[in-house]
Amino acid sequence: MPIRHDLFSPRRWRGVVAAALLGTFGATVAPPPLDAHAASPSRDVRTLESNVDTPALDSVEEMPDLRDYSAGPERKTAFLELLVPLVEAENAKIQAQRDWLLDARARQDSLSDAEQSHLQQLCGSYQIECGTSNTFEYLLSRVDTLPLEMVVIQAVEESGWGTSRFARQGNNLFGLRCFSEGCGLAQQGSSRRYQHFDSVQASIEAYLHNLNTHRAYLTMRQTRAAQNEKGEPVSAESLIRTLDSYSVRDNYFDVLLALLRTNAELIREHSSGDAEDSPA
Repeated sequence: MPIRHDLFSPRRWRGVVAAALLGTFGATVAPPPLDAHAASPSRDVRTLESNVDTPALDSVEEMPDLRDYSAGPERKTAFLELLVPLVEAENAKIQAQRDWLLDARARQDSLSDAEQSHLQQLCGSYQIECGTSNTFEYLLSRVDTLPLEMVVIQAVEESGWGTSRFARQGNNLFGLRCFSEGCGLAQQGSSRRYQHFDSVQASIEAYLHNLNTHRAYLTMRQTRAAQNEKGEPVSAESLIRTLDSYSVRDNYFDVLLALLRTNAELIREHSSGDAEDSPA
């Protein structure tokens, strides 16, 4: 089914990302449907403080076959119109959690039972021990967004602009592996298997959570935290240089950085506007 480009326009998603930022305690933002008729009415998502009205849009449950688009500008546009709004929505959800943590840290001695419960949930999700003197610092080092350009560039490289078999058949845009017997999709001619996701957004969520929690990406999180501490924008290039554990390829950095330099501006053109001034 052809992509409806109007449904993935940055302008349409400004309101969706803003709604996600309001959902401080987990208000979900689903991506827009490929078919306009698939949209369902808005719904209320209850938080600790209020009901946040968020658009109830269906997930992109099947990656469209972008091989139908000519390689080059046409395919790039189709891929970015699909991916960029979904990455922004997932980053917005993480930012909402981070904003709540910053507020909770400032008044950690007077948190309500419900807030304590929410803190415990975040600790569990981000694999941090709660109740220590460093709980908030450890959580804040993990509950943080990643530069839009970096996320998109890794998806470009790992999925071939969304055309790989794992992307088309498993919504797996980031080369995420699985290790249980018979899981996911098998790599032809290899014993490796790769995760299958129910939606494109689920793939993005898993990728972000992997980089924010796995011990292999500690240096990336430390680099991001140091830039935050200095009040500097977190740059895609600086974080890409820490991803030595993501691929066994010797020239992985060079490939990603080359893609970044040639496509960063195009990615920002498809953003909602918040990333337009971010450093590559």
